[in-house]
Amino acid sequence: MSQFKEQVTLDVPVFNSIEELRESIGVKKNYFYKVLYCNDRLYKQISIPKRSGGIRILNVPPIALKEIQRWILDNILYKVQPEPCATGFMPNKSIISNAAPHLKKKYVLKMDIKDFFPSITFYEIRNIFFEFGYEKSIATALANICTYQNKLPQGAPTSPYLANLVCRNMDKRIFKLCQKHQISYTRYADDITVSGSSKIFWLKNVIEEIIVQYQFSLNNEKTVFLKPGDRKRITGIIVNEKLSVPRSVTRNLRKEIYFLKKFGLDEHLQKIDFEGAPEQYISHLYGIASYVKMVELNKGIFFINQLNSVFHKDNQHENDELLSISPPPIDWSIFDN
Repeated sequence: MSQFKEQVTLDVPVFNSIEELRESIGVKKNYFYKVLYCNDRLYKQISIPKRSGGIRILNVPPIALKEIQRWILDNILYKVQPEPCATGFMPNKSIISNAAPHLKKKYVLKMDIKDFFPSITFYEIRNIFFEFGYEKSIATALANICTYQNKLPQGAPTSPYLANLVCRNMDKRIFKLCQKHQISYTRYADDITVSGSSKIFWLKNVIEEIIVQYQFSLNNEKTVFLKPGDRKRITGIIVNEKLSVPRSVTRNLRKEIYFLKKFGLDEHLQKIDFEGAPEQYISHLYGIASYVKMVELNKGIFFINQLNSVFHKDNQHENDELLSISPPPIDWSIFDN
């Protein structure tokens, strides 16, 4: 049964051949067919250490392939909306969209889907393009462009949205189950959060059964039950009484700013053995300040102004370009201590 059956007419481009697909994207022949049939050779594998231990593997496509994938995202994938409870990497949604439904809830259950992106196969992605109405050769070509080694790569711009579309039926079933019992449900990529009454304790097994039916499994060691009196953090945001940033984040940012003022940028980077470019460190700090601003406006503006004074930038917080800086990807487990 089609996931998109309620959307009678999808306003997506029509291709009568793979060559028409190539021309619509506007990419040269040689590179396009290299992407179709040899794209496994194009990706670069990057290992990023997790603060919670272990390594996160990113498979990053080259810029030219990213542009092709972004075209697919903009012109095809965005024509269908995932379920509203899917909040990760969605236009006009954020970590706040994921945390807000769980504000002031007595009980919270947090679960983590194991190997989320690699668990989604080429065939599931091709089925998504079948759902858009594309015939086999076009659906296969589009799925080839969006997958790496027959799996969904963590690092491609199309992957988060495709994952949300693949999870559409799963999200719908879990949401309806929770709604029936006055329980809130959201999913931010691989992070599942359920909150409400103590019913969440017995709903856990039912939810896990649904997840397994869609070929996923849970990281059981990351399953967390939070009860009244516990500090409740959802995607890095405290939700006990109001939406707020963990004190550790603002405390560490204040400390960084203090040492920058005391020693200056170059000496401070030497003292902390920072190996990247100074611009990366500066961008990182502005990213954290922007994250704080997204949750607590006045506090975030204060930190941005403090950073402006350190780096001698325009100190007017009305500057749209400065205030629109997006926070870097955050490993939410760093806030669990």
